[in-house]
Amino acid sequence: MSNSNLIRSIILGATCLAFCLPARAATLQTFGPGSAVAAADASATFDSLTANHVVHLDTYVEGVLRVTTSGDSWAADLNLSAQLDPFHLASAPDRAFHATAWGNEDWVTIQTTNRAHLYGVEFMYGNCWTTGDIYGQYPWGNDLGFVEWQTWKNDVLVSFGQIGPNPVLPLATVLGFYDPAGFDQLLVRCRIDNSSPPNLQVIALDNLSVMLANRPPAPVIWGRDFGVNLATGTPSLTVYDTIAGCQYRMVYQDDLASPTWHAVTPPLPDGWQSGGGTLTFTHLGAARQPHRFYRVEAR
Repeated sequence: MSNSNLIRSIILGATCLAFCLPARAATLQTFGPGSAVAAADASATFDSLTANHVVHLDTYVEGVLRVTTSGDSWAADLNLSAQLDPFHLASAPDRAFHATAWGNEDWVTIQTTNRAHLYGVEFMYGNCWTTGDIYGQYPWGNDLGFVEWQTWKNDVLVSFGQIGPNPVLPLATVLGFYDPAGFDQLLVRCRIDNSSPPNLQVIALDNLSVMLANRPPAPVIWGRDFGVNLATGTPSLTVYDTIAGCQYRMVYQDDLASPTWHAVTPPLPDGWQSGGGTLTFTHLGAARQPHRFYRVEAR
């Protein structure tokens, strides 16, 4: 497999199954660490954006990443910054993060300093709406917020969408965006119904990571997706939610020390199936093999 593919393996009895992930032709919005960024090529921790350090966010740069929006960082609001906690549902809340003071009506734009292509972006999501008295039991941050997003490439809109509020979008959720063709800007903002003014947005970001090469993240495949027909002894694998525009095949070998993997066919000649739904791979010539290794490849 090429180094643009990510392989993960699990042991199922006497059989080993390894997975390598798919690609798609538009931006896919994902959830959870590793769902969009298989390996981070650049990151931003926002460790300088503390309650005691006011920064102009319209020019903010950390490493090779430019993360900008209008206004000053949240530390500029002296009456509230000591209490602000937009990630209070995270296991380890961080008091250094990217958020603007008093909110704005702008987007937060994520890009590199030279507008390089981004193939994956992930960040921990929070917002600066309050669920009640910030000096009481309710910290800042509201699960009823929703995130609007856009991806752009060469100043042309690629994809867009909204996350939340139905279903509810919990604070500290890791949001991901993956695109095998790449984009050069990701725009995000958080709004809430019945806000005043109506277009006010107050997104907060932390632990931003980006992928500058197309290394697809690992798919969600459970052990129960692989099985053996008890009557015939034939192994099979079902892969759900495959992506249109990608091809998949299952390959095998009997010795992991061997560099050669063999395609499971049919289909002929080389086992590739087109994605876009649920695919099932059945190895008809492997009935009752005591030991064999399998993996799924995508291109």
